[in-house]
Amino acid sequence: MVNISFFLVLSLETINASNTVAVAFGRVVFGPIGAFVFALLVAGSAFGSLNASTFTSGRLVYVAGKEGYLPVLFGRLGLSQNTAMRLPVRPSRTSKLTYWMADDAGFFYTPIFAMLLNALITLGYIIVGDFATLTTFYGVASYAFYFLTVLGLIILRVREPDLDRPYKCWITTPILFCCVSLFLLSRAVFAEPLQTLIVVAFIIAGLPLYWWRVGSRNKNRGGRGTSDWWRFWKRWTDR
Repeated sequence: MVNISFFLVLSLETINASNTVAVAFGRVVFGPIGAFVFALLVAGSAFGSLNASTFTSGRLVYVAGKEGYLPVLFGRLGLSQNTAMRLPVRPSRTSKLTYWMADDAGFFYTPIFAMLLNALITLGYIIVGDFATLTTFYGVASYAFYFLTVLGLIILRVREPDLDRPYKCWITTPILFCCVSLFLLSRAVFAEPLQTLIVVAFIIAGLPLYWWRVGSRNKNRGGRGTSDWWRFWKRWTDR
């Protein structure tokens, strides 16, 4: 409904020429004060999305470190060498200062090393790229993996119809999501074909590293027992 409002109020020339469509919408409807208020709303929304992405990506790197895809340093919680999931200390049983500064609870009950790795990689992207390039790079890479992940849900529905599912949804939801993801990816391919190829090459470059880290480890074990990389998924499928 917000996007429809933009198209009803603003001209196509204004939409195509602006990187801040919401601010332009606020200026047309409410004047300079509206532009300022809408700028604050957009900034707050962007900050919330960035906050969620930061902590989500940090947990992904943390799990990769625990499963052996990355050095074990990135699979640690806090500043200690403990990687086990522990219950945080209750504030009623300790002082607030101890609660927030303790290594097994509070502020440091986070994958700090994993988040620092993400911060360094992000800083490198910011230094070598501009906003438009980063938008294309992030959009193509993220929606490619979003599409593959949700496509896996559809495949599991067909291959494993009786699999225990903690979370269920209508089959139309993942199908619609895959269609939208393909649409967004196709727009990137036609708009920025060279950058899209660079993103694909960047992703493919990680395959040899994956085969080296995972394939060699499974080969050395000679197929004995369940490999570490499967433990995370087996933990859920065995429920």
